[in-house]
Amino acid sequence: MVNYTIEDLTEALRAINSIIHKCEKALEKFPEGNSHNTLLRNRLKAMYISKMLITEALSKLKPSPEPQTLSDDGCSSELLLSNLDKLHTTDLGTERILKNLHLDTADVVGWCRGKIKAPKASITRKGKNWYITSDNCEFTINAHSYTIITAHRRTKKHDCQ
Repeated sequence: MVNYTIEDLTEALRAINSIIHKCEKALEKFPEGNSHNTLLRNRLKAMYISKMLITEALSKLKPSPEPQTLSDDGCSSELLLSNLDKLHTTDLGTERILKNLHLDTADVVGWCRGKIKAPKASITRKGKNWYITSDNCEFTINAHSYTIITAHRRTKKHDCQ
């Protein structure tokens, strides 16, 4: 059997999650009994099995840090943390984050990256998004593109800074 690195498995898991997402969306377009529907269901079954096996292999190689939680779809926070270099946002996203968090920084993505890497950050995945809570801040990040969608204060009394 071939030995794969954590990086290999993490990247494969990201690709499989993307394929699952695309197949689930395409499945909605074809009625039950249609040959395309059957084909997509068979592909999804194979992807779910692959995802489970890769997730098991990752858990044996390197357990997740304790303050972080496993997501509801079986994809560990390690996937997000190992891809923080891909984190980005749009111009409108930058404006929204600056406004919502009352920040005064030129590097919004770098600031968010630091909060996400914090030891007490709580990372969960639901559907297509990551949700991170860190130092009274909540971040929403698209799991496929690593785009910071929004960030806001968790309580109205405290700033995230």
